Amino acid sequence: MNIDKATLNLPILDTLITVLACACIALLGWWAFNIDLPPPQGNGSLAPRPLPECIMDKAGYLRGTLYSGQTEKRIDWQGKDLRCDGMFRPNKAGMRMVFDQHLDKDVPGIVLVMGVTDALPGEPVNEAAANITLIDQVDGRFYATEEQSRCWTSFSEQLKLRGTAEETWRINGIIFCQGPLIELRGKGRIQLGEMEYSGLFRPAMDN
Repeated sequence: MNIDKATLNLPILDTLITVLACACIALLGWWAFNIDLPPPQGNGSLAPRPLPECIMDKAGYLRGTLYSGQTEKRIDWQGKDLRCDGMFRPNKAGMRMVFDQHLDKDVPGIVLVMGVTDALPGEPVNEAAANITLIDQVDGRFYATEEQSRCWTSFSEQLKLRGTAEETWRINGIIFCQGPLIELRGKGRIQLGEMEYSGLFRPAMDN
């Protein structure tokens, strides 16, 4: 009897693909929360921090427009269609907020990471320089400001949430950019239109 060797290897191949996919997701979570963007610098943590649904005292959101060449993409993610979180940057040198598109649980979406140097919850943030990283999880492409003064943010509302861990906040604001995000390993460019956001910040989780 002739047995196709390729057929025998299919279960092994399926297992390998599953393991690699899980590893990529875990690496993305660790990278987003434990790396000072850009450039990447680890803070020693080995475990990713799960992103909760973006629902606080009210639904969080990320709204705006992305431009790439002649392509325009309008985004309006909120509530259960969005994962969000926030924490201090390494050594508490400012704040970081993360927004993860979650329209389909089986298809990874776009992640936006914003870092604001020297910002503190509860204190005014007006037109502060912001490091922005945009991650296309489907294509594995990363776009960033590369620490150049291209993007800024202002907080329009900061509310300490009742019934939550101490120092947990809902933070609303806007992002505006005067130049494109540059693809880190390619020649792509993405321009952000004015973005509005409402997200979670919970530094108590870092303890």
